Amino acid sequence: MNGPGPLPLKPLFLEKIWAAPRLAEPWGSLWPAPAGVGEVWLASARHHITRVAEGDFMGLGLDEVVERWPGWVLGEAAGSGFPILLKILSVGDWLSVQVHPDDEDAARLEGEPWGKNEAWLVLEALPGAEIVMGLKPGADRPAVERALAENRLAEVLGRVPARPGDVFHLGAGTVHATGPGLTIFEIQQASDVTYRFYDWDRPGQDGLPRPLHQKKALEVMDLGGPGRPSSPEILACQPNRMELLVRDPHFALIRASVKRPHALQWGGRRPRVVFVVEGRGRLASGAREFAPLDIAAGQTWLVPAGLAGVEVFPTQPGLSLLECVG
Repeated sequence: MNGPGPLPLKPLFLEKIWAAPRLAEPWGSLWPAPAGVGEVWLASARHHITRVAEGDFMGLGLDEVVERWPGWVLGEAAGSGFPILLKILSVGDWLSVQVHPDDEDAARLEGEPWGKNEAWLVLEALPGAEIVMGLKPGADRPAVERALAENRLAEVLGRVPARPGDVFHLGAGTVHATGPGLTIFEIQQASDVTYRFYDWDRPGQDGLPRPLHQKKALEVMDLGGPGRPSSPEILACQPNRMELLVRDPHFALIRASVKRPHALQWGGRRPRVVFVVEGRGRLASGAREFAPLDIAAGQTWLVPAGLAGVEVFPTQPGLSLLECVG
């Protein structure tokens, strides 16, 4: 091998003013997260760096892993940095109403290498939970500008019910926010550029209103909405069920329910991250490039692009994975 085998990543916990008091189960039992955690960063090489959880490279940051073995880890993406960022959102109150720039606008407005397309998979939802995804029908730019000027933006937002298993693909430019009572798996480009339209008139952690970026938000927003959940594409039904939840120009998200040995074939020479949603299993190499590795619910594994023939074996019923391709 020209680099390491699969590497487990240690979750990073970030407190947020909108966080639920505790992480919903089973996540609250799987992770030693303090109260008030709103974001669990699972895989990141920018902004907040996740680190290798155990093994020979324990403590090494994902950014350092990429720097040491760029071609091995990134494959076709070498030279551009680790392209995706994965999170769990634990939402107790509305997030700010926000919008993200695309690649061109991020470069022009912020000097950033990427914009921010993202997608949400609802893991848990209380009855009546909602998100904002786009605007109400007929809300044009002058209507949004008037609503902002009169502090009534909430009146033009497109609210959409959110239920467990729903997938929302949020392209750059989409006006959006998550509502309370939701636990969400998020895959996104490796960017943290966010333009806030509205923050529900609440103070930040320092007691002062958080900054808004309404001029830039208006500049990059798309009109239209409200949106709706995406329909998955069934890739296989038996013996393992595989669903392509999101196909974005910058990433892909696949859900796999594993009953028999399952090969990670999606993505070619691209970096992959496996998040274990339920159950237990084992990562192994058909080419015997690394010793088999035990995996369990709540774990996140980086699978370098250079590794071919990686397989997942269930060791108990109910193994469920999310495969994330950058």
